[in-house]
Amino acid sequence: MGSQLDNAVPVNVYDFSEPTSNDKQPLVANAEGRTVLFAELVYLGSYFGDVTDQDGIANAASGRINIDSDRTIRTEQIKAADTFTVGNELWFVSGGAGAAGTLEDSDPGSGTRVAVGVITEEEGTGGAQTSVTFRPYVQLQAAVAAVAAINAEPKTIIAKITADASAGIAVAGLAIGDEIVGVHVICTVTNGSGTLVLEDGDGDDITDGIACDTADAVAYMATLDDSKSTLPASGAQIISVGGTAANTRGIMIITYIPA
Repeated sequence: MGSQLDNAVPVNVYDFSEPTSNDKQPLVANAEGRTVLFAELVYLGSYFGDVTDQDGIANAASGRINIDSDRTIRTEQIKAADTFTVGNELWFVSGGAGAAGTLEDSDPGSGTRVAVGVITEEEGTGGAQTSVTFRPYVQLQAAVAAVAAINAEPKTIIAKITADASAGIAVAGLAIGDEIVGVHVICTVTNGSGTLVLEDGDGDDITDGIACDTADAVAYMATLDDSKSTLPASGAQIISVGGTAANTRGIMIITYIPA
């Protein structure tokens, strides 16, 4: 039967279409150790999003989650004791087999977690929040993830050492799977033999010692341990050694490729 429209639209030669709904709802495996529920925020298969399967996704089964970044999300799935601030980065921390994960106001420094977006609204008061609204970050889609990883755009974190780092200071903003590709230091206080090292959160050196002994001097890492440069769940920390380690002050600029 022919078209009943006055101006029929012919089928295109290449049967072109845009299945955008499926593009933004990848199929992921649930390895949480429990069933994840419809509309629950999850971090599965390196994707962050909300479960779209009406019956949830059973443990060890696969289902779809919505990773669309062109939206804002409002949820009560939060760590209520935190203080959320509009404009700040928001983190998701997995609850594993015990409970649903939670949105938190900063990187907790351990566990399975990922930075997921920027806070646009919050409800309640600090320490007793009731909900948070955020705009998600753009995520790689499954069909292009392998290619995009090859051409991933490096990012930079600027970490200022303004206190004693002889026992190590955690670097905020880095997450499991981030790959360190470069580090240099701008010294801000003269301190003979002062040296800074970037380590993972378990205390294993990622870089060699980088001089931080003369105010305004800039020094670059000489070596980077490739076996340690991809961060574990413990993240990364800066430690000061040499001379009077407690008095070493500087700015460490860390270049990394996001997971």
